[in-house]
Amino acid sequence: AVVATTRSAMNFFSQQFGNSQSKVVQISQPPLFDDVDEAVVLAKKDVLSKVHSLLYYISVGDLDAYQEMVLPNMTCFEPETKGQLVEGTSFHSYMFENTKRDRPKVNCTMIAPHVQMLGADAAVVCYTRLVQSTNSANVTTTERWSETRVLHRTNDVWKLAHCHRS
Repeated sequence: AVVATTRSAMNFFSQQFGNSQSKVVQISQPPLFDDVDEAVVLAKKDVLSKVHSLLYYISVGDLDAYQEMVLPNMTCFEPETKGQLVEGTSFHSYMFENTKRDRPKVNCTMIAPHVQMLGADAAVVCYTRLVQSTNSANVTTTERWSETRVLHRTNDVWKLAHCHRS
């Protein structure tokens, strides 16, 4: 059963992310969706797909697409917030706009994502994210982040409600 579930997860990821997004954001060690309830499996796949797309829009600097995927009153703790809880999207809008002209080439890897459903309309996704970037001087760096993202489904659409990155 585990082998079949692993194949199912791998097939899902190759089908779901076999597009331009998968060239920028890869998933390493995809999760096993071994829930008995098929509805839960589908919800987890949908949630992970949304987080994958969100990371893609962050990586390529698409502020409009990013803002469509987050709640207007989203909250976050990130290294850039210096330990302060930030609410709303203006903080991220500023970051998107002021890094647009100097945006390096980016490769992002989401490692071992874990999706936990908190009822039918809320989910938590935890993973490690590696971000490789090459600047205009052709210098490549790698950063590692531990991330937790909380998504809430409203009007049948999953949106980011909270992010914690350290």
